[in-house]
Amino acid sequence: MNLSFLEIGTKYTRPELAERWGYSSHHAIGKGVVTPQGEKVVILFVTRIKQEALTQYEDALSGDLLFWEGQEKHGTDDRVIGAQKAGDEVHLFYREIHHSPFEYKGRVLLLSYQRGTDSSSRFVFRLEHDQGAADDLERFRSEIDAVPEVTEREELRKARVGQGRFRKLLLERWGSRCAVTGVSMPAVLMASHIKPWRCAGNAERLDPNNGLLLLPQYDKLFDKGYVSFDAGGGLMVSPALPEDRFDLLGIRAEARLARLVPEHQPFLSFHRDRVFIHREEDA
Repeated sequence: MNLSFLEIGTKYTRPELAERWGYSSHHAIGKGVVTPQGEKVVILFVTRIKQEALTQYEDALSGDLLFWEGQEKHGTDDRVIGAQKAGDEVHLFYREIHHSPFEYKGRVLLLSYQRGTDSSSRFVFRLEHDQGAADDLERFRSEIDAVPEVTEREELRKARVGQGRFRKLLLERWGSRCAVTGVSMPAVLMASHIKPWRCAGNAERLDPNNGLLLLPQYDKLFDKGYVSFDAGGGLMVSPALPEDRFDLLGIRAEARLARLVPEHQPFLSFHRDRVFIHREEDA
């Protein structure tokens, strides 16, 4: 099974993966655990919010930890538990809600498990790559180190954590106000990349057109794909975010960006297509 084309943080549908892996139908990889015959690999397809008709396993991703329930009939428990000893790699595809593409999270390592008898076994995995700032900077270290100018290298690193020149330019562009709410509290406003830093080229990482100044709640929801913005700047809310959470999270369904320039559009389009959690048939 060829995994070399997979990129951490990129979303894939089951039909797309089935075609790349030579299966005649995506139903061949329709289960939560896929163990290709003769391969030293275990593939986990994990969905947090499942269809009501399906078994409601309690699965969730929190930071760099995956909490996962095994299959009811325990058919793959031994394979998962013995993977490391057998030299098998366990790879994770994760999505927040059914009928949406899976995000490839890379390899995961088993930390602990509790075998079930009358119930499913429970597992805790750690992601090899958590896609946090430190992880991104380490993954792309050679790319950044190849930049000739020392000051430019430092600015690229600072931009990953929303600091340096990138933040300064966003504060100037948005008048030190949240791009959505207009709240002027520079100390708490976050310099958010629209096209994520890990997906962007070096010029895009420092481009203020690829940035929004946001209050923390909007920054986190935007970063995780729970919200995005349409071409007119209107807020788009993912079906993975229940409406009864809006007030608790401090967001408004009618919210919109205070202003847009044409240069924002390609970055917003990327976010809608590749980051935003949307539903898609046969995903």
